[in-house]
Amino acid sequence: MPGVTDLKNVDGHFYPPFHRGWGGFAEELFHYTSRYCFTVEVFLRNLSGDDSFSMSGYSAAMLSPRQRDLLAAVLSCGPDHGSAAAVMSIVRAVLRGEGDVDGTVASEYRACLQNLPKAETLAHKPHADAGVAAEVDPLDPFMSLAERLLMPVAVRGNHVEVSLHQLARHLQSPNSTLRGNLHNAVVDLHNAGFVLRNHPHLTHAEAQSIAGDPPR
Repeated sequence: MPGVTDLKNVDGHFYPPFHRGWGGFAEELFHYTSRYCFTVEVFLRNLSGDDSFSMSGYSAAMLSPRQRDLLAAVLSCGPDHGSAAAVMSIVRAVLRGEGDVDGTVASEYRACLQNLPKAETLAHKPHADAGVAAEVDPLDPFMSLAERLLMPVAVRGNHVEVSLHQLARHLQSPNSTLRGNLHNAVVDLHNAGFVLRNHPHLTHAEAQSIAGDPPR
């Protein structure tokens, strides 16, 4: 069960922590929606296989309380075909101006929220050890693909700076193998605790010059 420092507190309501696999995409969906949400849109399309999905007009501020509860529950689970479809169902309801949620989706994910303890009874528990480090650095697949795609990337601590516009284009590549490998590399980065940050028009020269700088 999550400790109090793990839970997300939004206006006095506690929600389970987001699964790392969503990375910064969870923040875009749950807290705010920036002009870079198209990257989230492409990520969800790849997970679900639904190329018709669009987030145009979506804003996290438009979520109803029921939708916010359910979205938090879904985002506490790892990104896969089912959770992507659930997120997309919520987003589409928001875009239709509806405040309710799909009953089937709710029944599948709502249990994640039902057994949360009251704030005053929570005690922090340290995270379990991650265990033996993976043999392959989680950065390696992403950096290898980026090099192949001539996509500049700068790494500062746990921040991975890249043009999200360029990344989104490659995530929509007609080459399904490339698209799948890049998508998996992004999920691996998120799971390893790295954060993708948008750096428009990043060049290879800039990437080399800032890679040693501390994270901002």
